[in-house]
Amino acid sequence: MNKEVIKYLAGRFIPAIVNLAIIVLAIRYLGPVEYGRFSVLFYAVLLVTTLSFHWVQVSILRFLSGMSRETNVVMSRFFDLTVFSALISTILVVLIGYWYFHLSFLEMSLVGLFAFLNHFYLFHQAILQAYHKSIRTAILEGTDQLLILIAVVAGLFFFHWKSSMLLFTSLVIGLAGVLILRVFIRVKGLLTVDLKHLYWDYRFSAKVVEFGFGITLWLFCSHVLMAMDRFIIMQYLGYQDAGMYSALKDLLFKGITVACFPIYISYQAKIQDHWNSRHRNEAWVSIKEALSFEMLIFIIFFIVFMVVKQMLFQDVLKIPEMDIWLIYLPLVLSAFIWQVALLFQRFLELFFRPLYLLIAIGVSVLLNILLNVIFVPSFGLMSSSLILLFTTLLYGGFIVVLCLFAGRRFSKEISGK
Repeated sequence: MNKEVIKYLAGRFIPAIVNLAIIVLAIRYLGPVEYGRFSVLFYAVLLVTTLSFHWVQVSILRFLSGMSRETNVVMSRFFDLTVFSALISTILVVLIGYWYFHLSFLEMSLVGLFAFLNHFYLFHQAILQAYHKSIRTAILEGTDQLLILIAVVAGLFFFHWKSSMLLFTSLVIGLAGVLILRVFIRVKGLLTVDLKHLYWDYRFSAKVVEFGFGITLWLFCSHVLMAMDRFIIMQYLGYQDAGMYSALKDLLFKGITVACFPIYISYQAKIQDHWNSRHRNEAWVSIKEALSFEMLIFIIFFIVFMVVKQMLFQDVLKIPEMDIWLIYLPLVLSAFIWQVALLFQRFLELFFRPLYLLIAIGVSVLLNILLNVIFVPSFGLMSSSLILLFTTLLYGGFIVVLCLFAGRRFSKEISGK
């Protein structure tokens, strides 16, 4: 494992732990109704931001990583696209907040400001990652999460603010804080943006869209898969059930992600190295090796979860209604299957056209939405958990079949030499 990977892992660990702590504090002290309201609003912003900006973000990572730092015009063009995306998504978020969520003016302002600032946070994050500034990336992400945690704790215990808007206020404080911090930790020549002129170029923008469109659509669909059951539960069962379900789903998915993330990142680099050196069979061997480690981590995670689940539901989260195996067990399995699918997918992206993955995630999303609309009104939260397990199995199964096909093909190539 190289030094950059170790720095990246260390930088991501603290923000991930803080993020889990914020979820626990929010569901425990704000209650399921307010957490459910926050969850659906947050995912609405996330979906809009993904469509409006992710194509810019991935293009920054792709194009700037191979350029020298003194790229004023290119950097300014990316910044102009960021401003344009931020304005469009903020307008959309405000309209959605007004027409669908019936937010007050203050609430719309907070949610809109979060959407706007998030674009510039992601812009700076992408710049640092493109130039492999792992320590500064860690400082950026860690400071953001720590400021959010401080704001949440202050709001809960000093100002006794028990509203979902406390979480959005904390998010805004975190983003504003790190954007100010960026002024003090800038590297000379790393970010050279001309704010006096508009650097709009149609061909440049078209190239950015062309490169990032497929990746953006896949990420958007994956967010829809994680979000739409919350919206449907909220629509049919109310914010109380949506909040309990969202809190448990967030904790389990993020908990397993944190546990498996070191394996994913370290083997991702290893797989890429094998592929670039044309050792494709070794890349497939590394995938199977990583899967065995993830299986071990999941078994440990599952045993610990089963030991502490009663205390977790009743004493920590204060949602004893979730202590039903038909609710939590499918969510646990879905979270692990999703991590396995992401691991295999990294291998497939090197071999198959992205269209196959996009079709697979699209079918899974459509089935998830359709089945939730049909079964949630009659069977409640258990049906959402089981439907999520079914659709993640469907997507994961498709990914594994393609990987097995690729692995056998590589084995035949090696044996034929």
